[in-house]
Amino acid sequence: MQKWKHNPSTNPQASKYDKYANYPAEVVLKRVLKYAWKSKVMIICSLLFLIGFTYLELLQPKLIDRMLDDELLGVQTTWIQKDSGTVTYQDKHYDKIAIEDIQTTDSIISLVYFDGSYYQLEGVATTTLLERYDEENSVFVLKDGTTIFSSHVSKEQLRAFYQPSIAPITKLLIIYGSLTLLIIILRFFQHVFFLTASMRLTLDIRKDAFAKLNRLPMEYFVAEPSGKIVTKITSDSEGVRGLYQVIFSILTAFISLIMVYVELFRVNWQLSLITLLATPVILLWMTVYRKANNKYHHRIREMNSIINASMAQYVDGMAMIQQFNQEKAMTAEYDDLLLTNYGNKMKALKINSIFGGELLLLIQNALLAVIIYYFGRRFLGHEGAITAGALYLYVTYINKIFDPIREIFANLNALEDSFVASSRIFDLLDQEEDKYLGMHERPQFKGDIHFHHVTFAYDENVVLKDINLHVTPGQFIGLVGHTGSGKSTMMILLQRFYDLQEGQILIDHQDFMQYTKQEVRSNIGYVLQEPALFSGTIKSNITLGYEATDAEVEHVLEMIGGKKFVQDYPEGIHTKLEYLGGNLSTGEKQLISFARILLRNPSILILDEATANIDTETEILIQNALKVLAAGRTTFVVAHRLSTIRHADNIFVLDDGRIVEQGTHEQLYQKGGKYRNMYEAQYNQNK
Repeated sequence: MQKWKHNPSTNPQASKYDKYANYPAEVVLKRVLKYAWKSKVMIICSLLFLIGFTYLELLQPKLIDRMLDDELLGVQTTWIQKDSGTVTYQDKHYDKIAIEDIQTTDSIISLVYFDGSYYQLEGVATTTLLERYDEENSVFVLKDGTTIFSSHVSKEQLRAFYQPSIAPITKLLIIYGSLTLLIIILRFFQHVFFLTASMRLTLDIRKDAFAKLNRLPMEYFVAEPSGKIVTKITSDSEGVRGLYQVIFSILTAFISLIMVYVELFRVNWQLSLITLLATPVILLWMTVYRKANNKYHHRIREMNSIINASMAQYVDGMAMIQQFNQEKAMTAEYDDLLLTNYGNKMKALKINSIFGGELLLLIQNALLAVIIYYFGRRFLGHEGAITAGALYLYVTYINKIFDPIREIFANLNALEDSFVASSRIFDLLDQEEDKYLGMHERPQFKGDIHFHHVTFAYDENVVLKDINLHVTPGQFIGLVGHTGSGKSTMMILLQRFYDLQEGQILIDHQDFMQYTKQEVRSNIGYVLQEPALFSGTIKSNITLGYEATDAEVEHVLEMIGGKKFVQDYPEGIHTKLEYLGGNLSTGEKQLISFARILLRNPSILILDEATANIDTETEILIQNALKVLAAGRTTFVVAHRLSTIRHADNIFVLDDGRIVEQGTHEQLYQKGGKYRNMYEAQYNQNK
């Protein structure tokens, strides 16, 4: 795996795990496409549907062209007299004939529209040749000065010329409507397949991210704020989906653009070459626009992060702010952040207003002006007038060229945001995983524990220095010492939340490194100062995935004296817990954590400050439960209240990462060292 250099100077609030800022865009893109390709069938189908409805949308203007030029305006052409023609005019029968097919002007008439009326002219004539109508002599004066006989065509006579077009127009309308319905269906399925693939991408990456959490070392969770980790999995995973959608939208826009250009080349290759002249201008504009916009976009995103962090800091420290009367100062500081962000947003808004869609509209209108000039010049030069249908076709295709370009520009900002969000989630997925994971078979430990010359440091802070201790199976061990002395670190190492750096830990005279971490932890019961409770019921929090009947759960509760409090609830062990067990007292939460351990029957028990935040009455309840829980198990108690370990088989006193005293309560008290000083200080405080 390629290693990315961490540059903390780019973000003063970044931790050592933040590497996402240095992920190249092509790397992120490649990985997103790799996830997306898992739904390749849906993506291919979506592209096929896209090509299908885009092609049909290009056919529709051609139908309008035929309807206008061949039918609605098609009467303005040359007609040849026949014995059995489709149109009857002045008791004669006529059929349409193309000018290039005329062999002789005999029996030829022309139907033209001039100055709001239709006229029939003898011979071949077009509107472009007409100068004026001489009503007195019933002739048209041509631009070259000659005249041609003509007569006014009444509405009834004109209706006869339109009569043959009714069936073709009806047919074209039916085809047009059918194509519209088919386009709607293809668009629907394209949208469904596209969104389904994107949701599967989000599902896959969230599953991978959550699975990754289970394989990360504990130090990652210590260094990274929990809110940041949650944001990566929830919000940033949506960013990956957003990047996929933006890329797909840009891809579909390019496909549509190519198809429109191909069709425009088929209609008029000269005009297509003219429209291509705008390509360098658009590409240059896109490059400048993205660079200018991204500069402020990054500033806005960074300021949003700073504002959110500051707000969280203010909320957490509100009591202190009010205590020191710093409300005005903090408000002014927060207002400065908001004004800075406001300034960045206004600059970005100006760039979008000046160089955004309005400039694209200007280029689009300029091309339309070129089309008008192109065909106007041909008209004035007598090279051939453009028909209404053809003009509609060209204008429609020009607009269709700019629709995908507009789609690309609309996604530029989202593209940048999505790249950053995708980089963050891939940063999580690229973190170095924990080692020695897996669960083969739960070993049956007796509980003999031996720390042999264990030294450990967090970064450069050495917290354990040459620790040696031996605990025999079934002993009740107390660990005491001032904050930072290394008590909890010893227990963390025993549970293998961190890997050993120096020394060795033996369980039942075997190096515990020969077991996986899950195998070691399956034999250790761990009770925290604040029990971890999850959504669900009392029973589900006790079993926590372990298969147990209601009777078994109630039995373990009864063993530790906790059955009574469950009976106080109408639904008993099936009572639903509020968020973090808000409907339970601290003691009840601890009893649930005790029952959770007792149900699994581990050989080693660890209590880390389990009675630090409870009252005396609850402590008595917890002490009784602890006696039941510790019976027959090797038990370590990291004690804040020394009364908890007064009857311990052995007490280890730690100071500055070293074991400075050990023995029973009586032995240590009689020794008159650190333990006695701690005990008397606590005893006098509680008087």
